[in-house]
Amino acid sequence: MSFRWMIAGFLIAGLHAAEPAAVTWATPAKPEWDGWVKDVDRMRAARRPQPASGCLHSETVVWDSYHDVNQSRLADGRVLSLQWKGDEWKVLDGWKRGKKLLLCYDETNGASLLDPDSETRFLINGGRQEKGDFAHPIDAYLSSLNARSSYDMMSAGYEALRLWRLEIDRTVRRTLAKKHLPEQERKEFIELTAARVRYCELQGSFGASAIHADIGGTMAGPLGSSYSVGIYRDAYRQLAELAEHLNAYDQEPGK
Repeated sequence: MSFRWMIAGFLIAGLHAAEPAAVTWATPAKPEWDGWVKDVDRMRAARRPQPASGCLHSETVVWDSYHDVNQSRLADGRVLSLQWKGDEWKVLDGWKRGKKLLLCYDETNGASLLDPDSETRFLINGGRQEKGDFAHPIDAYLSSLNARSSYDMMSAGYEALRLWRLEIDRTVRRTLAKKHLPEQERKEFIELTAARVRYCELQGSFGASAIHADIGGTMAGPLGSSYSVGIYRDAYRQLAELAEHLNAYDQEPGK
């Protein structure tokens, strides 16, 4: 190899090293089998009417109070961490105890808390039950599908995988969009996201295969699917909790 080509090779390698690392997304680049979609549509249509249109799930909730640090309490004991900037917390602090709100989930916004009077919407970073267990409207939505047969349970499992993957990707996008996220933290976050997604794929597939080998029969599919869904749900919960600690990077250093 000539000296010139060696220099060119080093330059190209240096350019590629300077390129930002590619993000690994939880949602597959190519659509998976979608034979379950119509079944989910059928189950969704059989539910009770939702209080908010355009949402996969919505429910009426009652406001209790706002507390530092970013703890929004509902009357049923649930605690939400909401996204707000600047003085927007004053809106929350101004809501009267007993005010009726809508807890929503849709594919565009994710989980949100909506004031139907003013149409003010606060996106939700995370939530927990009164006793501390992780809580998310996706769980209520999936339960509302009321899947009974093994085929319906499999279809609901595909829907659950789709939504938890969507929320993992949403959290990654929101984190990487932070204006003052340092380059080293960005790089490490992308690396851990890739490792997390790969773990979900391998552990979910391995666990589902083990369940099929152990049980067999019509319930092997739903049980394997439920195992895989749990892996992605846990991954989202952990990622969302981590992302909350990176909110400081929305502000200029020193402020």
